[in-house]
Amino acid sequence: MLAGVAFMLSSLLPSQTQNSIGDVLWMVAIVSLAVGIVGFHALQKAHYGRIGRAGLYTVIVAALAEVLGSIVLLLGSTALEWLVFPIGTLGVLVGLVLYGVATLQARVLPLWCGLGFIIGLPIRLALLPIEPWGLVLFGLLWLALGFVLWSRG
Repeated sequence: MLAGVAFMLSSLLPSQTQNSIGDVLWMVAIVSLAVGIVGFHALQKAHYGRIGRAGLYTVIVAALAEVLGSIVLLLGSTALEWLVFPIGTLGVLVGLVLYGVATLQARVLPLWCGLGFIIGLPIRLALLPIEPWGLVLFGLLWLALGFVLWSRG
């Protein structure tokens, strides 16, 4: 749920405060997304196979790469900017799609959870031209997914 709140808050900040507070909120959101995936893994690990584990590890590695690139950017260097985009974003996208397919196959969580993993980030990326609404919707999705995780925990 923290990921959803952090995504929404980072998207709604005025542009003049985006550099520091927005970046920190973004990193909190990405780390929380990775932690949330680990929580979902704990719920359904016995019900899916290699696809679920591949999605889990892909999301975690890509999210950590995004955070590393963001930290270096905050420190004033663009040397690892490529870790944020395209590597981090595409890695999280691929990982979430794999994880969503595994979630649908496992049938432990509601159908919308698996579909949310699959289509959430592509919709967010498609709505980039009308920011901040894509990130707000992505945040709402993660808020709902976090509620499902919390209620099952």
